[in-house]
Amino acid sequence: MNTTNLFVELVVIGVGALAWVVLLVLTVFGWDWVPTEKVFSTTALIPLLSLVYVLGIVSDRIADSLFEHYWNKDLLKERFTEINDYHVARREILSRSERLSELLEYGRSRLRICRGWSLNSMLISIALNLFIWIKLRDSSLAVTLSAFGTIACIIFAIASWYTWRKLAATEYRKVREQAAFLLEAQAEQFAKRGA
Repeated sequence: MNTTNLFVELVVIGVGALAWVVLLVLTVFGWDWVPTEKVFSTTALIPLLSLVYVLGIVSDRIADSLFEHYWNKDLLKERFTEINDYHVARREILSRSERLSELLEYGRSRLRICRGWSLNSMLISIALNLFIWIKLRDSSLAVTLSAFGTIACIIFAIASWYTWRKLAATEYRKVREQAAFLLEAQAEQFAKRGA
């Protein structure tokens, strides 16, 4: 995976993290102090993008830890007896086939984005409700906004989690099959040389 793809992936994840961070900041400090004309200016774009990138890194690591602890180990064990077996098979692909490596990294990128957005969606739901019930509780729209926002975020979180799970299961299956194929092809080459 090239650096640009990784940067974009972390920005995509970071946008979700920025949403819940902004909601929490607005909940605590209000919005009267925010210089909106400066925040949305082109000069603020680089610092904002930097913040989004860092939030993407942090939320990706948190999501990775949570998903590894709660769900990933069971998925991995369906295809590999030990995690080291997976790493050996993955290394085999990365060292022997550029095309399969690119496909593997593309799949991992999608997996990380879904994992990150599954976490971010839940945190957006919490932050949104805090914002609504602390800052907008007197609004006639508070109940509607809260209900709609919560339902939308939970549906998106579940869809992202489900997609992550399917992508992870597919990755483990493909890594096992592709590594076996590459090892078999290598054995055939050695056999031909020896004959």
